Amino acid sequence: MVSRHEKLLTYVVLYLFALFAAYPFISTILVAFNAPDSSASGLGIPSPWSVRSFVETWTNANAGIGRSLLNSLILAGVVVPVSVLLSIFTGYAFGSMRFRFSKALYGLIIFGLMVPYEATIIPLYYEFRQYGLLDTYWAMILPDIAGSLPFGTFWMTAFFRSFPRPLLESARMDGASRWTVLWRVVVPTAGAPIFTLATILFIWTWNNLLLAIVMISNPKLQMAPAALNFFVGLQYGSNYQFTCAAAIIVALPVMIIYYLLQRRYGSDVLAGAVKG
Repeated sequence: MVSRHEKLLTYVVLYLFALFAAYPFISTILVAFNAPDSSASGLGIPSPWSVRSFVETWTNANAGIGRSLLNSLILAGVVVPVSVLLSIFTGYAFGSMRFRFSKALYGLIIFGLMVPYEATIIPLYYEFRQYGLLDTYWAMILPDIAGSLPFGTFWMTAFFRSFPRPLLESARMDGASRWTVLWRVVVPTAGAPIFTLATILFIWTWNNLLLAIVMISNPKLQMAPAALNFFVGLQYGSNYQFTCAAAIIVALPVMIIYYLLQRRYGSDVLAGAVKG
């Protein structure tokens, strides 16, 4: 039995680690809400609280933060659903079916996880330049989908392999096709892994700075992380209040999506437990 002192010590250590992990984010918020002409250290409470840094950052035409957020949302809105859908198909095939060369094909797809993303940037650049795809959404969409598929396949295959096979066989014996089994039996119980995968892929797609810098030079098509990187190089970048405000604006959609999908993940886990 754990004593009261041991429990207290455990909570103290956990809270200290949590505070240590949250400090950079809290400090960024405190600095951002300081007036632009004040000296902000990130340690004290803003006095007075000001949103001028957010307003000027958002309305700065040269930085284009608002436009870049829309571009990143369009990119993620295409990449995430397509990648999740393809991952469901490949995961179902490799996790529930037995066919010729399945292990070899699975290994070939998973091999993409071992290839450093940076090693593919230069070949991709020349390939896309040859086909005239630079400075288009396709220059971001196609590599992001291709880069997401190996992990998505691995993730969904692990789920489908753990799915109760008697349930699949029972549905097949009742005359259901593989397509029907997938969408009527398996997917309704796969909410937790699917939404977790969607969250991970959204964060990956949103934070893909290297690809955005290399493939996109048109300011009107620039993605949010690249716009933030460009903003730091402007005259406003020397002001910590503006830099922190821009960082919060760029990170806000990720935090919102993570919060919403995390709640959905919890409800799906509970629903799955009740059904089980």
